[in-house]
Amino acid sequence: MTAHAIALDDAAEIPGRRAFARYFDLGVAGVSQGLVSTEVTKIRAGMVKETGWHYHDCDFQWLYITKGWLELQFEDGATRRIHENGVCFIPGGYRHNETATSDDLEFIEIFMPANPRTIAVESPL
Repeated sequence: MTAHAIALDDAAEIPGRRAFARYFDLGVAGVSQGLVSTEVTKIRAGMVKETGWHYHDCDFQWLYITKGWLELQFEDGATRRIHENGVCFIPGGYRHNETATSDDLEFIEIFMPANPRTIAVESPL
């Protein structure tokens, strides 16, 4: 592994999980040899439909909201709205559903290991 630094303006836009979002790869997956992936996500417009219940095949997912807000439901029945400068940690395999976003949502997302699969599941509620 080597040290790595990149500006968001230099990050490559990549295909992502959601059509209503743009994803920018910060190059961490390559330099960490797949240990971690880091992306910036920018919403094109606020959600009009929930993403549906799912989980990620990973050790964890971590989000830092840099602009706007994101609302999530979790398998334990909790609903949380995470605002700008808020952090959300989701253990791997933990079922959740994105239910709403602001029109200007932007966040940094880290997965370990890099680039996990997203698995759709039935609602646990």
